[in-house]
Amino acid sequence: MLMLAKLYYATAIFYIPLKRYAFVLLGLQAGLMAKLTDLGFSKGAIVETIVSTYGSDGKPNAAPVGMIMQDEQHLTVDLFNSSQTCRNIKANRYAVINLTGDIEFFYRSAFKEANPNGKLPAEWFQRAQLVNAPTLSLAEASIEVSVERLELTGARGIMKTRAILKVESITATSKYPQAFSRAMSLTLEAIIHATRVKVLINDEKPQNRVAKLLEVISDCHQVVNRVAPNSSYSQIMDDLTQRIEGWRKPT
Repeated sequence: MLMLAKLYYATAIFYIPLKRYAFVLLGLQAGLMAKLTDLGFSKGAIVETIVSTYGSDGKPNAAPVGMIMQDEQHLTVDLFNSSQTCRNIKANRYAVINLTGDIEFFYRSAFKEANPNGKLPAEWFQRAQLVNAPTLSLAEASIEVSVERLELTGARGIMKTRAILKVESITATSKYPQAFSRAMSLTLEAIIHATRVKVLINDEKPQNRVAKLLEVISDCHQVVNRVAPNSSYSQIMDDLTQRIEGWRKPT
């Protein structure tokens, strides 16, 4: 069992909000002009985020999503029509884009079955300040957005919805600079590819693509085990590899 339920999850929700400071709070209504580029966005580049939304039943959901900056006040994202995030955004028209360097958030939100009882912890979420969506209480930054426009798109027979999102506010926490490990980016790369494998692994047509994705995941696993053995990254990669084996239906 992964050591994913860290003790600070239960306590940090009390002090993280105290660390949020005003100069990175973008309130368009208040006239402040903090920029997405302050948080690492650049026009046309995909930024890996975790998007949190409410379902029609009011339950919070979170999932990793690649986001693209269109301009300083707009972001775009392509969502699989079958995803819960897509359904929630269509229903409620609001979301929060969460930025975090904690790879466990990406893993546990991508694969809900990695959590106790197959559900994300309720203590992860708190209501956003301006929009009808939840925010991740332990995220280093959160961007509250509203849906400006939805467009139907798709390629290779997979239909998606492109959401053009308007930035309503940005909130960030103060945080020390973090040392960079290759294991983080490699683990994140493997998680992203694995979400695609899970969708395609039992479809006969894209098996060449599945094989290439699995090869990339395997390469990531090997490097993670070399540069960060016995770490949370290697634990996630071990767990992910086992889960992939269970996704393929017996023939």
